[in-house]
Formats: sequence, C-alpha cells, structure tokens
Amino acid sequence: MVAGTETMNQSKDLLLKFLSAVLFGEKLDASDFAEADWKSIFQLADEQTVSALLLDGMSLLPSECITIPLGNKLKRIATMQRIEQINCLHRKVIVKIDQSLKSEGIPVVFMKGQTTALRYPNPLHRTPGDIDFVVNPKDFKKTMEVLEKIGKVDHDLVHEHHGMAWVDGVTVEPHYKVHNYQCPSTDHAMQEMFASVFPSELSSADMDGYAVPVFPPTFESVFLISHMVNHVYEEGLGVRQVIDYAMFLSSCADKIDWLQHHEYLHQMRMERAWRIFTCICVDYLGMSLPSQVEPFSHQEKMWAAKMMTDIMRVGNFGRGEYVFHHRGFKDAFKNYCWVVKRCWTLGFVCPSEARWWIISKVKRFFWKKSFKK
Repeated sequence: MVAGTETMNQSKDLLLKFLSAVLFGEKLDASDFAEADWKSIFQLADEQTVSALLLDGMSLLPSECITIPLGNKLKRIATMQRIEQINCLHRKVIVKIDQSLKSEGIPVVFMKGQTTALRYPNPLHRTPGDIDFVVNPKDFKKTMEVLEKIGKVDHDLVHEHHGMAWVDGVTVEPHYKVHNYQCPSTDHAMQEMFASVFPSELSSADMDGYAVPVFPPTFESVFLISHMVNHVYEEGLGVRQVIDYAMFLSSCADKIDWLQHHEYLHQMRMERAWRIFTCICVDYLGMSLPSQVEPFSHQEKMWAAKMMTDIMRVGNFGRGEYVFHHRGFKDAFKNYCWVVKRCWTLGFVCPSEARWWIISKVKRFFWKKSFKK
C-alpha cells in the first residue's frame, strides 16, 4: 500500500514537471523519469483533462526515456489529434454563433473554453469542454430561436443560469446569467460587475482572424477565480482550470486594473481564494510571480498545498474520485453529501460560498423539482 502511494505521489510530481516545462519552460531532468509509472501518469492526465499537454511534455524528453508500448503511444497520439480536431471545430462554431447573433442585433460575450485556450503555447492542445457565452436576459428567448435555426435546442433543459443547445454537434451553453453563486451578496456583486462591463466594455480576441468578444482582463481574472471556487465545492476542481488561470495571469497581469481587481475580489469575498489559486500557479505550475502580487505567507502556502492535494486526488469534475449522477433522489442525496463534505474540508478557500453551498444545494434540488412541474 505504501509503495503504491509512493508511486502515485511520484506520478503526480512528474505530471506537474511536464506541465511546468510545457507552459513555462521549466527544464526537465531525464533522470527523474527513469522509473516513471507511465500508466499512472496517463491516468492522472486523463483525470485532470491535460492529456495533450502531457504529450507535449513527453516530447521534450529523449525518446529512450519513454518506455511505453508503441500501440499505447499511437493511441495517445490519436487522442491528441482528436483534441486538435474538436478545438478547430469549436472555433468555427464560435464564429458561426457570433455572426448569427450579431445579425439579429444581440450582444454576446464568449467565456472560458477556447477564449482561455488562446493563451496556451499550443491553443489546440487544451482539452475542450462546451462553448459558453452570455447574453442579456431580455435577449435569451431570441438567442434560443437563433440557435434553433443553426442547430438544435432543448427548450425543456434550462438551468439556473443557462440553456442547452447543439451546433454542428458541439454542446453550447447560452447563459442568461454570467454564473450562479451561492452567497446572495456574492451573486449580487457579480451581476453588478458584469452589468458594468457588458456589452460596452468588452475586449476582443483574435480567433483564426476573427475578432471574438471576450471579457476585459480585470473582470476575467475575477470571473475565472469565481469559476474555480464553484468547482471546488461542487464537482471538483481540476488542473486544467488552474492552468487556464495561470496562462491568463502570466499573459495579462500588466493589463489588469489592480485597484479595481482588489475591489472586485472584496465584493465577491474571494480575496483568499485568489491568493490560494495564484500561489498554486507559482508553486506547482512554475508561473513567475507577477510584480503586482505580494509574496505568499506561510499560511497561504499551507492552504495552497491542501487545495493542490485535493485537486490532484479528485480531478476535473471529480473524475478521480466521484462523478455526479442525476438518476433520482438517491443520487441527489449522494451528491449533496459529497458537497457538504467538500464544504467542510475546503471551507478555508472561500468561507462564505462554502457555508451557502450547504443551504443552496437543497434549495436547488427543490427548485428543479418545481421547475419540472
């Protein structure tokens, strides 16, 4: 058992070495990989949804260091090529959606996903998820009608802050609310902040020669932090989301209005969460500490270590430990117990959200029941 734990810990360390090398140019020492458990490393990369980045890291080692069967290597390369193909498709769909909405006079902003991937060394090697964008609530009905013209829409599947659609086979989440937060004052603060930047203060990002509307840097920083907080207490935070923030901060630190940034974080009650996640970016992914960020205290480093241990164990959306199911009351109760446990053990990350998650998870369950009726 001890030997197995040591092997897993070594695999976690080696995966992080690969990621630091790919993302921030950290040098790899081939001797560190002499006894690598490649099966374990691949499993971790899958759980953290960073499999293409792992292959990028492996390409930096001498070929004799990679002791895996050729068949397995070819399967991994095929997976990476599939990730590239899906990302290319997502980019085309984003342009298609933006053009369709603009033609109807609907302001829109795209978030997460492909917009964060643009900052990666190879944007096509970020494992894709869904396409997320936000419109004004008053435009939501019309937005769904537009999506129905260019794809498929499930009008019965409307969540607390977004609907569901599919365009060219890609899952799309059109939001009528930027995100949902558990603490009422935090939720109110985010909606006020979003209203202050949308649509008049948006930035744009070049996606294959097309200008895609995205969040301005100061707002995006706080949004990405809040998104990670949501993952912490519900389905599990993965390395991929932390990398998204690391690539953002390393690229955009000089573009952030730091006084406004601190005010936003204060309103969201997420100053500590921001410090913890930024510490992880520096201490575990190899990001240089931005000059605008104060060095971390011993306590913050301890919190970051505890959070990172959870990240590496649980994985993205709980792939390494527990994946949510929605097949009735029994699953709902199990999901609730999972959330309560996480709020208890990780409450230090964002105490206000942790407290409210316990309450709101019950409220959301009954909200869904009443909504279905």
